[in-house]
Amino acid sequence: MGEKVFLIHGFNKGAADMYPLEHFLSQMVYDCITLSFQLRFHHFDEAASVLQSLLKEKIRDGEKVYLIGHSTGGIVIRKVLSDPECAGKVSRAVLIATPNQGSGLAGAAHLIRPFTLIYKTLFSITPAYMKKYTFAVSNVEIGAIAGDHAGLLLGKMLRQRNDGRVETASVWMPEMKDFLILPYHHKQIHHQPETAKLIHRFFQTGSFH
Repeated sequence: MGEKVFLIHGFNKGAADMYPLEHFLSQMVYDCITLSFQLRFHHFDEAASVLQSLLKEKIRDGEKVYLIGHSTGGIVIRKVLSDPECAGKVSRAVLIATPNQGSGLAGAAHLIRPFTLIYKTLFSITPAYMKKYTFAVSNVEIGAIAGDHAGLLLGKMLRQRNDGRVETASVWMPEMKDFLILPYHHKQIHHQPETAKLIHRFFQTGSFH
């Protein structure tokens, strides 16, 4: 078996959304573990707690894993890495199309109450909430991949460059090791063999380039 990789899906999705990426990485001899979380009616903290417990219970001392999160799944990973014990078990992490500065669409949905009262995951990734939320910085090297093909209807509601769901600029954060923009929209960026190859390069070298 190869090096372990945990794949974390985004809002309103399940493990199946990460299967194409799992397939590509498995061909590179990674041992992929694709998980399903409650990322619709629950705050992202709850998914993070599940992943934290899994890392602490299943990953032996001295064993290292890689983490990949798409969209809100990347926020889950950032929360997990705030835990020093979990961070100590992670070699590197890649966030794909993750609204690290908050999601403008989630912010707009919050104005349509009770939308975010029901879909609590959305409330937890609004720009206003994310600005107040503090993630402890770990020593884990993080790479981020953003998209800029606004080929989805909801993307027309965003004034800034975006992938149809998330503003491209929102994916960037100062503490990341590397950052890359690809010409894909939000629903396709993590299904591309190109994306898998770039993730592999980052895992092995700490750089996409």
